[in-house]
Amino acid sequence: MDVLRLNVLLVNEDPALLEEMKSTLIDQGFTIKTATNLHEANHLLESETFQVLVSDITMPENDGIDLCKKYGQNYPIVMLQGKEDQIVLQSLGQYGCCFLEKSEMKTRLPKAVWTAFKRFRIDQQLEKDFVAA
Repeated sequence: MDVLRLNVLLVNEDPALLEEMKSTLIDQGFTIKTATNLHEANHLLESETFQVLVSDITMPENDGIDLCKKYGQNYPIVMLQGKEDQIVLQSLGQYGCCFLEKSEMKTRLPKAVWTAFKRFRIDQQLEKDFVAA
């Protein structure tokens, strides 16, 4: 039986945090690529296929918000949030992103990635079924 290995793109300006997220997800069998800004993420998204994107909400130049706005309709996205990000969350609700507190990242990131992936796939199927009906 083949095992589905999700290819995940991690986007964060902090190399230490990227490495921590990468290590956590690789240990759970995910395939990982990293980007430190939206420009790098765009390049990777043009050249590779990903099943889930993980990004910090607040990065320099609002890259996390821009990533969500640009790709939220086409990819499941897990947005890492800090306590200070509550106001920003309201503006991102329309994109269907999943949110995860940074303090819970080490213990809940793999589950958040799978949840975002499954929810996105279910939403896509429901849209197809609705259009077909």
